[in-house]
Order: sequence, then C-alpha cells, then structure tokens
Amino acid sequence: MMATMNLHPSQHVLNRREFLLFSAAMADASPLESLVISVQVMFDQAAHSGQGLGKTERSKFQAFQQKASREYAISGIEFELDYMEGAYSRKQGYSEIPDQFLAPGRINVFVTDTLGYDSDRSRTGGSSIGPRPSAPALKGNRFYIIFLGLNEASESTLAHEYAHHLALDTGNSRSISENFWADLRNDFWLWRQRHGVPIPGFRSCSDLEWARLKGTNPKA
Repeated sequence: MMATMNLHPSQHVLNRREFLLFSAAMADASPLESLVISVQVMFDQAAHSGQGLGKTERSKFQAFQQKASREYAISGIEFELDYMEGAYSRKQGYSEIPDQFLAPGRINVFVTDTLGYDSDRSRTGGSSIGPRPSAPALKGNRFYIIFLGLNEASESTLAHEYAHHLALDTGNSRSISENFWADLRNDFWLWRQRHGVPIPGFRSCSDLEWARLKGTNPKA
C-alpha cells in the first residue's frame, strides 16, 4: 500500500491520467477555427405504421443532438441542421432510403424507432455508411448517412456515429477488424473530448463536401 500525504489544495499532485489530459489540453490551447458540419435530419415517416415519429421521439433526438453539439464544441466543431420531411426506408433485403430524400453536401441522419437487423446487427441503435461502389447484392451509395434507432440508442450513440464520418472511417471500405478498432479509438477520443481535450482527428473531414470553416461558403 502506498503511503499518503496530507497536502494543501494548492499542492495537489497530478496523477498520471490528469497529467496526460492537462498536457494535451495545454498543447491544443490555442483557439480553434469553428468547423461547420452540414447535416440533414430525416424523421422516418413510415414509422409506427405510417404515423411517423411522435413528439416525444423527436424530442429524444433533439436531446441526443444537443449533447453531441456540446461535446464536439470542445474540438471547435459546430453542427448546422436542416430537416427533410416525408423520408422513409425501403426494406428489400436491406434498408435503403430513396435517393430523392438524400442530400449531397450533408451528413444525412435518418431517425427511426428501431433499425432493421441489416443496419444494426449489434442492436446499438446506430450505424454509418459513406460513399461506396456497387457490389454483388449491394447497391452503391454516394451519400454520407447515419441511421439512428431511438429505441436502442443511448445518449452517446449519435456522437459515436458522427465520429465515424468526422474521422474519415466511412470514406473507404473497411474490414470487420478495422471497424472494431475504429470503434475503440473513437470511443476513447470521445471520452477525452468530454473531459475538455480537443481532438484533431475529428477535424480530419475539413476537406469534405459537408464541412467548411465558419464564415466561408458551402462547397459546391
């Protein structure tokens, strides 16, 4: 057992974790230019047998979004949200949102009650996809999309799915092991961010079509 010492508050000794967090925060102490992320939110019109999502469910999404916005502000990231009404997902062996509801130059967030098994096998309430070519039994995609199932999602799910896009995890095809390690890395980065440490990795998306420095025009 280690011996303890009674110290005056001004003589507090940093433990290893506190030292690492403090050092990282000091290294990134210079003000960050705000990076604006354009998002289109789509509430599933087909949920609940075509009744759509209710007021409570929409409020739940707003709470998730507000939490994500507060956390990513530490890294100088802001979210600019637009809303698309009437969207739905087709079930044809896999979940597919008709292209007419999806916007280029945005992260498209599709909010529903429960995701299909093809989108959410682990029942975490969230999944993300980016542009990909067509493959056997799988249609190609040119959009950045987040699927969010409110029944299974936790308050941190939306922030986690944003992380996959911001850190460029969805821009290339990845193996199961690569996705696993990306999950672990992003959860660690999100933990550090919640403790006040800016994460440069979440600004890796600055050249993509849905990201721009505040005060500049959206990219064509």
